[in-house]
Amino acid sequence: MMVKINKWFLGVLAVSMALVVGMQSCGEEPIKPPPAPIKTGVQLNFTALWEGQPLTFLSGYVKNNVTQPEYIQFLNFGMIISKLSLVKEDGTEVLLGDGYQWIDFKKGRTQFDYDVPEGSYKAVKFTFGLDSAVNHGDPNQWGPEHPLNGNLTGMHWGWAGGYIFQAIDGNYKDSLTAIFNKGMSFHAATDGMKREFIVPVGAIGGASGLIGVATGKLTKVGFNYHVNKLFQGVELKKGAVSHSEGTKEAALMARLLSNLTDFKAFEVPTP
Repeated sequence: MMVKINKWFLGVLAVSMALVVGMQSCGEEPIKPPPAPIKTGVQLNFTALWEGQPLTFLSGYVKNNVTQPEYIQFLNFGMIISKLSLVKEDGTEVLLGDGYQWIDFKKGRTQFDYDVPEGSYKAVKFTFGLDSAVNHGDPNQWGPEHPLNGNLTGMHWGWAGGYIFQAIDGNYKDSLTAIFNKGMSFHAATDGMKREFIVPVGAIGGASGLIGVATGKLTKVGFNYHVNKLFQGVELKKGAVSHSEGTKEAALMARLLSNLTDFKAFEVPTP
């Protein structure tokens, strides 16, 4: 009698397990576990600054010191970079992730963790924008959370077949008593606006430094974008819109991007 009861019980158990498996396969996929925390690497933190102060959005203003001062209110600020790497002391490079990243200062998408071998690194290297093949490739090939997914970032011109490398939008006025009724829009795009940067570790104008990565530790690394240097010498009343196309707009964008190098707009302070 005991044997019969055990067989019956085992039969019921088997059917129950089959039903559970069937329900899982027909319903939603099981929740995936969170990614394992970085054990050895860097946490890269991007910050947009105007004369040393964090950039604000939708409120307040910054002063653009040109011939006649202008007052700017930022509404949007995002950028796409590629080939993001750390440079070792011997000049070899370590790619961070797959090298692509979308940074959005307004939305606060500015902090990223990467696995990196232990060692000392002297610079951050990256491409502002994308190579032509990727720029004009199919944006739907990228996963929903990938930095090059146009639906995620809003940084792809579907009608033009290319990405926006940097999007800055806002308003400005010529005096403190005026209202913000003049628009500003600078969208860096097209293959000709791609730029390469190597940013040495250390304060601008100061001694060089190193990023030390130790086993089992996540080293925090800051990356400052001094946005006021992007606008150095640029009078918005003479040109406040560029989508990087057409002779006049392309020339204005090229000037803005030249300021990034000429005035050392990027900085990686020594951790």
